[in-house]
Amino acid sequence: MRWAGQLLSWMATFVAARLLTPADYGVLAMATIAIGLARMVEDFGLDAILVQDRTIGARMQSELAGLIVGVGAGLCVLFIALAHPIADFFREPRVAPALFVLSALCLTDALQVIPRALLQRDLAFKRLALAQFVQVGTTQLALIAAAVGGLGYLSLAFNSVAGAVAVTALLLVWRPISLSWPRGLQALSNPLRQGWRMIVTRVAYYGYSYADQTLIGRVLGKDELGAYSFSSTFSGIPLQEIGPVVTRVVPGVFSEVQDRRDELQRYFLLLTEFISYLAFPMSIGMALTADLFVPLLLGDQWHAVVAPTRILCLYTIFGAAQLLVSHAMLWTGQFRAQMWCTVLSAVVMPVAFWYAVEHGPVAIAWTWVAVYPLTNIPALAIAFRTVRITVWGWLFALLPAAAATLAMAAGVVALRSALPPTVPLLFQMIASAALGAAIYAAVAWLAFRERVLAIVRIVWPGRRPPSIGAT
Repeated sequence: MRWAGQLLSWMATFVAARLLTPADYGVLAMATIAIGLARMVEDFGLDAILVQDRTIGARMQSELAGLIVGVGAGLCVLFIALAHPIADFFREPRVAPALFVLSALCLTDALQVIPRALLQRDLAFKRLALAQFVQVGTTQLALIAAAVGGLGYLSLAFNSVAGAVAVTALLLVWRPISLSWPRGLQALSNPLRQGWRMIVTRVAYYGYSYADQTLIGRVLGKDELGAYSFSSTFSGIPLQEIGPVVTRVVPGVFSEVQDRRDELQRYFLLLTEFISYLAFPMSIGMALTADLFVPLLLGDQWHAVVAPTRILCLYTIFGAAQLLVSHAMLWTGQFRAQMWCTVLSAVVMPVAFWYAVEHGPVAIAWTWVAVYPLTNIPALAIAFRTVRITVWGWLFALLPAAAATLAMAAGVVALRSALPPTVPLLFQMIASAALGAAIYAAVAWLAFRERVLAIVRIVWPGRRPPSIGAT
């Protein structure tokens, strides 16, 4: 469902990129930076608490729902009031109308919290997958219709609201909620305390995740930001398309086995290896062919996307390798440890970006590659202790994908060096992709056959996966 929806998403994105300009995407990125933080904290972090703490009953759920929806409605009004001041900060008046539209997301997000958390807790992955598909499909169809209709940069705001409304309605049909205002906060003290830690974690995460785009938009302007935002999107494809497929399953599974550390270790290593098989070759493949697919898909006006994309793909490799680290802490109840690890990155990364922004988007991209892994060392140490593995055990899980990817990269570089520059870009792209895929599959199969088969036996359609608690 996820990948089918994303196929539609990328088709719509390529159409919209030819109808819109980098500046349009830059304006939307500015508005998204402003409203995105509120969207991450408006639920008080209670979506995670509802999944991890399975003792929260129907009455408490109703009171928490009333609190979250009340806050969401308040934030909707607040962003309408702050739209013009935020636009003044970015020195871009078109940000205000975009914020007027996007403010509706605060309310739709609030209505989704309880239904989504309960579906996660019940391991209802089929419904969650369908909800994701409905949201993506509605969003992209609305994007094309609005862009063709001449709405310009507002197309990128209206489509998000359309998708959010559609998925909210579906979730409420599956999991209706009742709303009641909390009568006594004492009974909610533990969920709210843990939720506060989740809020700090999300604010810190948002702060360092979008500090690069905020500084580029403020210092370098909307054109540079529009190109850089596309670089972030392209380089993040492996995590965007593979990560959610795994991480939508992980909360329910990890919280179920949190007291059985041997099973937790098994799932952690198994899923880390599975992610690496897909993410590593995708990331390096895009880095090697960015100068081919960017002009082919977007047009020559997007040439500034190429260099940052290549560098950020290296960061994506590390991001994929440690994707489950935060999950190992969160779904075993270590909310405070996760909070402080995220705060560390939130302190270090913006400072590093501040020094890099004067040198342009390429320097910002290199900052992700060089500095972020260093800030993540404490989180790695805590997660490894939680799942009872060593650094070498983690690296061993990544070995097959890493070795096959290195062989693939060598083959693609050799091919591109041999091809004359007069060869059409499309042919170069197809040849590079075909050769890279062949080399990667051959090395993975010949050198690591048993480990590849172990993964295939679990995820291959038609085979029943091991149930939770199976040995």
